Amino acid sequence: MVADALWLLTARSRGGQHWLDNASCEIQSINIAGQSQPVSLLDHSNWQESYVSSPRSTWLRYTRQEMLRQFSPATTQLLKLASCALFGPLSALFTATRLDQAAIVANHLVSTNLYPEWSLADIAAMTEQLQHSYPQRPLMMRNICPQVNPQLAQALTETGWDLLPSRMIYLCDPQQASVWKHNHVRQDARLLANTEVEVIAHHSLKPEDIKLLRPLFRQLFMNKHSCLNPDFSPAFFELCLETQFLELQALRWQGKFVGVLGLYSNPDNGWITTPLIGYDTSLPQELGLYRRLMALLLARAREKQLKLHYSSGASQFKRSRGGIPTLEYTAIYNHHLTGRQKPAYAVFSKLVHQFAPAILRRADGI
Repeated sequence: MVADALWLLTARSRGGQHWLDNASCEIQSINIAGQSQPVSLLDHSNWQESYVSSPRSTWLRYTRQEMLRQFSPATTQLLKLASCALFGPLSALFTATRLDQAAIVANHLVSTNLYPEWSLADIAAMTEQLQHSYPQRPLMMRNICPQVNPQLAQALTETGWDLLPSRMIYLCDPQQASVWKHNHVRQDARLLANTEVEVIAHHSLKPEDIKLLRPLFRQLFMNKHSCLNPDFSPAFFELCLETQFLELQALRWQGKFVGVLGLYSNPDNGWITTPLIGYDTSLPQELGLYRRLMALLLARAREKQLKLHYSSGASQFKRSRGGIPTLEYTAIYNHHLTGRQKPAYAVFSKLVHQFAPAILRRADGI
């Protein structure tokens, strides 16, 4: 609670860019069920704006990047030209919806927000207040999954929010004995127990370690994957170290840090996830740094008696470690809008509902 309050207080005065180098959004707040929650507001985003603050980056830029990543450089050049024919009209349609200027509620600018189980009355009051505060903006809530927040998902639907399929995620319950019978889980646990690579707990980390841990995160999330991932600032790492906004864990090998993990949990609804993970990608794969980090995540989830939200990506890896695939949604509300936004959104929504589930399942090999 203290960590969330400090995050929000600072973000309101300094903007999202204080916590993320690639989030230029303004942060305001709203009261939901007696607690202040952030509302992120973006007026203009460029091609580097993180997908956690820019819906355009979520649905268009990131999708295009992932599509191009699968091909050789020579083929990619041709596909870039061809993709203009596809993404050009989609971009124009997206502009007409004004979704990139949406008021995104309860958005802490992490890959996976974990919400309380707000009631129908809470959501109805929130929706009314948001319409009054942002009459020209669509309303949005990221990371809605009926398996994670069944009451919240139902409340949003009953209040008139549209749930758009947005990504394939993986869920796991470490309290089930079957999870620990997977061969890969057993192998990873043995690897983690090997003290060749030392696990450093949050309380043993120091402020001067931040300049060593942040590059490990950036090597994996930003350099290897996508510049549209949230680029957590040094100030964010300091917040985590001081308040456990994320509980940090690190790996040390031969006297130097080689891995970092940030645990984000919501004991009230029983889930834990990791919006922050990274390791030294130049080291030999035989060290199994990613496997160690994910084994540490699974072990900490069991210790805390929380269910594990594996988030998205690395589909085969997560399925072989107890991850069950399920669709996650972005909730949209625009009944209060006028003009061309609503008909443009109706077309966009129909396209997403019709094609996104199959595309997401195919992309993850399901």
